[in-house]
Amino acid sequence: MNRMNKLLWSGLMIICLCFLGLGQALAAGVTFNDPAKISDMSDFDPNNPIIPTGDTIKIAIVASHSGPAAVVGQIYWISALWAAHDINKRGGILVDGKRKMVEMIKANTESKPAIAKKVCERMVLQEKVHVLWGTNGSHIMKVINQVAEKYKVIAQCTAALSEELYDAKNFTRYSFMTSFQTSQIGRAAAYYYSQRKKEKKFYILCQDYLFGHSMAKGFKEGLKKYYPEAEIVGEDYHKLFLTDFAPYLTKIKASGA
Repeated sequence: MNRMNKLLWSGLMIICLCFLGLGQALAAGVTFNDPAKISDMSDFDPNNPIIPTGDTIKIAIVASHSGPAAVVGQIYWISALWAAHDINKRGGILVDGKRKMVEMIKANTESKPAIAKKVCERMVLQEKVHVLWGTNGSHIMKVINQVAEKYKVIAQCTAALSEELYDAKNFTRYSFMTSFQTSQIGRAAAYYYSQRKKEKKFYILCQDYLFGHSMAKGFKEGLKKYYPEAEIVGEDYHKLFLTDFAPYLTKIKASGA
């Protein structure tokens, strides 16, 4: 648990540093307690979190807190709460001689881009958050980045993996990506099979949205580079939250993959 604590703490510190580094007044003096020291987390209860209010550093956890991907939102929320609880028990973050606690706020996208846009705008305009933290779904992260750029707040990408989010077309100076990317995953899988030399026919089946297409692209590029003798015998993209894969499995079996 100590190792997890350190990892989560480091992730949240990146968010805070990104935000604080932008403001000229805030950037003048920011100090933290020793990250190697672990707080007493025995009173941490995700079902009854201790969330400070007032003059705080506000971070909106933008995720699917309800709907078919609600379990993902639960994971993100609890992880972020753990890190914030640790920091707050150390006395918060010192900004220009004043200590600020970290305040977490839920921002529920329901896995829908239109709702994500509305909730992010509400977080910025009404809740006055400093950071939009997300999220499950590169298509949702794209919306978060757009809102962050419009209102000049930080967007922290910790879980959306499509590098298209940061290409020449979609790049924004207000968004920071601290996760690995789809091309790395796809290429790594291709490299793995190139070393096995056992499978030569592949069928791609991915989710039909930005992440799925990016993942497939990375795998195809990896095969071309590391395993050119391999063959892609089929390629399909299924809708999000599909539960019946029988039709696709029939096609894959018939393809000889």
